Amino acid sequence: MAGDIEEIKSKADIVQIISERIATKKAGKHYRALCPFHGEKTPSFMISPELQIYKCFGCGEGGDVITFLEKYEGMDFNEAILYLSERTGVKLERGAFQPKKEKEKIVEINALAEKYYHYILQNHSLGKDALLYLKEKRKITVNSIDKFGIGYSPQNQSLFENFFIKKKGIKQDDLVRSGICYERYGKCFDRFAGRIIFPLYDHRGNPVGFSGRLMPGVDRDAGKYINTPDTPAYHKSELLFGLNFVKDDIKKEGYAIITEGELDMISPWQRGVRNVIAIKGSALTDAHARLLSRFTQNLTLALDSDFAGNTAAKRGIETVQSMGFKVKVARLGKYKDPDEMAVDDIKKFSKSLSDAVPVYDFIIDSAFEKYDSEKIDGKVDISKEVVPFLSKINDEILKAYYVGLLSKKLQVPYDSVYAEVEKSKIGRITREDIKEERVRTDGKRELIEETLLLLTILRSAQEAGELKRYIKSIFAKRVLEELISYIKVKEFNVKLFADNLPTELKEKFREKYIANSIAYERSGDEKMANETEDLKRKLELIDISESQKGLIAKIKESESRGDKKDVKTLQKKLNELVDVKSKYFKPD
Repeated sequence: MAGDIEEIKSKADIVQIISERIATKKAGKHYRALCPFHGEKTPSFMISPELQIYKCFGCGEGGDVITFLEKYEGMDFNEAILYLSERTGVKLERGAFQPKKEKEKIVEINALAEKYYHYILQNHSLGKDALLYLKEKRKITVNSIDKFGIGYSPQNQSLFENFFIKKKGIKQDDLVRSGICYERYGKCFDRFAGRIIFPLYDHRGNPVGFSGRLMPGVDRDAGKYINTPDTPAYHKSELLFGLNFVKDDIKKEGYAIITEGELDMISPWQRGVRNVIAIKGSALTDAHARLLSRFTQNLTLALDSDFAGNTAAKRGIETVQSMGFKVKVARLGKYKDPDEMAVDDIKKFSKSLSDAVPVYDFIIDSAFEKYDSEKIDGKVDISKEVVPFLSKINDEILKAYYVGLLSKKLQVPYDSVYAEVEKSKIGRITREDIKEERVRTDGKRELIEETLLLLTILRSAQEAGELKRYIKSIFAKRVLEELISYIKVKEFNVKLFADNLPTELKEKFREKYIANSIAYERSGDEKMANETEDLKRKLELIDISESQKGLIAKIKESESRGDKKDVKTLQKKLNELVDVKSKYFKPD
């Protein structure tokens, strides 16, 4: 199987795979992009067709095509290999991946459950009331029910057992692990019994979980909505409902509309507003932002009417703004949520989107609507609500604008508002917020040696033997030894050489190789040759300086002993080194 995987990796074009998912641009013999794994405005994400790897010099993420699919798409190793197998045409024995991983097994159970619940809603007498409720009360069309795989879970426990356990032969433990049911008194009970079912898909269309809404009139202690608990396949903080259906619509329109629930997403969608998705709750997370960044950097929030006072929602806005998103807010007026507004008047909903205001305007206006700005207590309350939000604006011009707007509306001096904003900024800094700047561990000598080694590889690896006298640091020396052994037996190929390096050298070598090849990609042979000689001279000077330091230390020691003869001998050697060193600074 290892041989098959290596063949797949050799045939998979990492540039093509990544370019299908993020925008890349040719940069010499490499490709450059904005990193999909952290927010940045200047591209530091590099793809090397030569090494068939990627590396971000901003956040440090890197790896091969399999690693990328695992991190970007959320695939496990098996999924990535099978996907690439289909792309490259390299056949794999399915048995090589047995037993199935838990995530894969859960997705298969969920796919079966989706069909079961959907059948009950559409074709079984037990789903009749739920179907009527969706169509008549919530105005959901049959087309939308089919599109989103909406279903119903009846209260009939025996029907559930007969289908999943007796007919399909699924083990009770697997049903519990999938989150569909819970165990009590040794029996498996449908977690979603009595609820309308909304399948939850990841952005690739895999059913990873479910959301269940209680039917009206059902008396139960549990909340109106419940979701699949966290499983290896489903994580609430990572899922965006409907994204698998509307990815292309978001790209086409240039922005995503964010709502809070399944019906808030489906109602506008079935009435023609297609670039809409739903979060599970009111808070956007880091994972949501990273996923959305693949499709747009522009968001319009169409959240429930009480959103302005929701602390979690505000934190989510701070999260996405810190990652470079532009955020607007649609005003829903008298309507409590997008579902109600879209059902009543889709044109009004569309206009609320086109009239959406920047999020800071919305926060300020909401505070003024809530409190009486004519009274001193009201001014204080407005300040307490708005100032912490403004303190998190990184753009100084934008911050100054909104400080000015707030001071004007409060009728207080600009300096007073600005001082409060700065005070809030300082007050929220905690030990957890402080991140130490990455410290370069390479010393001057190590850095020069590594650059000389990599520059020699870029020019002519066959000249590696000439570097023995210059290379002394551990990493560069070990790579040089591997390189000399390699070129003795075969023609140099940088990818094969890198792939066969000892594990502890491999990642650093690849990173250094990409960084140096970028640095010297526009240099001609003559310039690179001159740079090579210059680096050698620098190392010779470092050697002389180190020898000088050693001699000076010995002279001091001899002086302390009163050994004049030894001092004279050492002084002569020191003078000779000074003469040698001076030659390096003479003009040609």
